[in-house]
Amino acid sequence: MPKYSEEFKIKVVNAYLSNEGGTKFLAKKYNVARSCIRQWAAQCKATGKITQPTRHFSGEFKLKVLNYQQEHHLSDLQTALIFGITNHGTICAWRKKYITGGTEALFQKQGRRSKMPKKSLIPNKPREEWTKDEELAYLRMENDFLKKYLALVQEDDRKKQQQRKDREQSKLSEN
Repeated sequence: MPKYSEEFKIKVVNAYLSNEGGTKFLAKKYNVARSCIRQWAAQCKATGKITQPTRHFSGEFKLKVLNYQQEHHLSDLQTALIFGITNHGTICAWRKKYITGGTEALFQKQGRRSKMPKKSLIPNKPREEWTKDEELAYLRMENDFLKKYLALVQEDDRKKQQQRKDREQSKLSEN
């Protein structure tokens, strides 16, 4: 969901274009960043409308935008206006990816990598059918888990004992 409605953006841009005030005045009046007002006005001048934010771009599109920018010697802002990209910083990020990782980097999916291992250490069959390696891996995992659990319990006990000592000392110092 966009932060500002289309009607609000048009209202602010119309105020700016009709010289009701500069970006600083309108930013205070409407509680909007000055850069947003400049960007919305530039979009209106270039395309006649305010473009909606797009979340996903294909790798081909990213490559096309970077090639066009390079061929025509345009800034990120100018290129963003031509292609309807709401944030010109996006193009800068694509260029950095392209420089560091090549065209493959532009085609990679975004998102976090899974923290979970892809293959479970616990076999998906009855325990009687486990091989020795599978059973050994399971027992090692179980042993590691129990060691970590025991360490957490001991740490918790130490903290509780320290709190008791601190309370006793504070009571003694009060008397």
